Amino acid sequence: MAYELTDEFLNELRSRVDIVELISRAVDLKPSASSFVGLCPFHNEKTPSFHVDPRKKFFYCFGCQTGGDAITYVMKTEGLSYPDAVVSLAERVGMSVPVRDTLDSGVTQMRKKILEMNRLAGRYFHRLLWEDVGKGALEYLVRRGLRKNTIIRFGLGYAPPGWHHLLEELRKKGYTEGEIKASGLVSVTEKGMFDRFRDRVMFPIIDQNGNVIGFGGRTMKDDPAKYLNTSENLIFRKGHNLYALNFAKASKDGELILCEGYMDVIALHQSGFCNAVATLGTALTPEQARLLKKYTDRVILCYDNDEAGINATRRGLEILSSVDLQVRVLTLRGGKDPDEIIENKGRDFFRTLLEESQNGLDYKLNRVLSRFDLSVDSERVQCASAVFDILAQVSSPAQTEIYAERAAKELNLSTDTVKREVARRKKKQARQREKKEIQQENNRLRGIGDRINPQRAAYPRAARAEEDILALMLNYPDRIGKLRKLVAPEDFVTDFNRRVFLALLEEADADPTRDPSVLLSRYFQPEEMGRIVSFLSSCEAIDAEEDKIRKVVETLQEEKRKITERAAGGERLLAENLKKLSQKYRAGHNKTEE
Repeated sequence: MAYELTDEFLNELRSRVDIVELISRAVDLKPSASSFVGLCPFHNEKTPSFHVDPRKKFFYCFGCQTGGDAITYVMKTEGLSYPDAVVSLAERVGMSVPVRDTLDSGVTQMRKKILEMNRLAGRYFHRLLWEDVGKGALEYLVRRGLRKNTIIRFGLGYAPPGWHHLLEELRKKGYTEGEIKASGLVSVTEKGMFDRFRDRVMFPIIDQNGNVIGFGGRTMKDDPAKYLNTSENLIFRKGHNLYALNFAKASKDGELILCEGYMDVIALHQSGFCNAVATLGTALTPEQARLLKKYTDRVILCYDNDEAGINATRRGLEILSSVDLQVRVLTLRGGKDPDEIIENKGRDFFRTLLEESQNGLDYKLNRVLSRFDLSVDSERVQCASAVFDILAQVSSPAQTEIYAERAAKELNLSTDTVKREVARRKKKQARQREKKEIQQENNRLRGIGDRINPQRAAYPRAARAEEDILALMLNYPDRIGKLRKLVAPEDFVTDFNRRVFLALLEEADADPTRDPSVLLSRYFQPEEMGRIVSFLSSCEAIDAEEDKIRKVVETLQEEKRKITERAAGGERLLAENLKKLSQKYRAGHNKTEE
């Protein structure tokens, strides 16, 4: 479906959406002056730096520089495209999104084509699984304990050996070379296109709306890439989706079990644990954590019982806790993964493990305590240090009190000693966080590691002048007409700031009476919107007067002149050096001939 996202509709949508109410569903916001503040949902922090401005209808985090409007927030937290985020917001406030009668836009049409090709590929792979060519793959799944109805329910299939089987199927259905390339189902080299999946058991990846958005393929031979996913495209991003969430979201258990692999999830569902999901061959991401948060407040981490699984559990605890999910950890016994435990020990044994799962703090402490021999004083000292570091990260006074008493008993220390040391380390960690935040802010100001505007570090003075100009345009739209007479796009030094300048001019040309900032999210990615919102928050622009405006423009133009002259000087020097080398070569060549 193609939507008619007119300016009038988008403005009305923004006016109806209460951005404070929207964000406060996931973030504990508290009033502060003219805005609301809370802990940022996009990165871990102890001191609130996330601001929501109800008047401008924008959010911005001074810690990680993420920002934007309500549409940007939904795009980033729910992993949606711009149109899908608009539709989601409109449904929440009871608005109908206008539908365009003309042909779909190019992007919308391509999304539809990719979904069609995925559906066709899924049916093709599933059909081959039951034919002679898929006999080995079917036997493999049966050996792994999967029943026929389970194989059918999850739509499992088989990609045959060879290089062009699926490619030819897609061509027969009339899909163009460009559409097939965009699907992520083929690989492309200078020699042409070929099937991405060959001789693999296929696992369709279905989103929460029931669309086949990609595939995971397990090799049937000795391939170093044991699992392979669809390449990322318009509809598939590994870090934004979870395997089997389409089934698990309907579970009545009230919690979700987070596993590592496809087979773990399928084995659990077959045994009645229909609340299991898995990441898609990557480490857990914040986007996946927020997706879990949409469907539950409680998650059980169930990763493999090996070093990689233990490390993933540690990272997962941090990421899941950062979005206020209650997390427990299931410690596997009787097998290396849930699939093996179900096969060897049965569902009742796994249910016992579920009931024995520990909260995150218990898990961390027990892991540390199990590593040391507390009868040896030197090891007891090391263990105590590790325990103190863990307890220093606990924010709840009640939890600190309870676990300090427990730690004192385990370590044979007085409770007062434990509390004092934990308090000391809390202060030390706070100082370290503050130092790190200061360093990050210094790096940001200097442009180090800037992915949004990488040219900023090379031209800091010009970039700051550009940002002051953009801040003026965003805060005072009525001054855009005057500014465009003083500064031109070619005066800008950095490409990103020039793009923002041009977008603001385009919006002002379309309707000089409206606030141009409200529609920028359709031009820029959520990460880019964070930078733009930081311009909105610029204090320099708020008190700008005529002479200050001219001074900022003159600064930019002077910097551009210097940069141009340096570049021209470099070119002249290069030309002179080349001329000298050429003369030297000709002189040597002539001498050789003599």
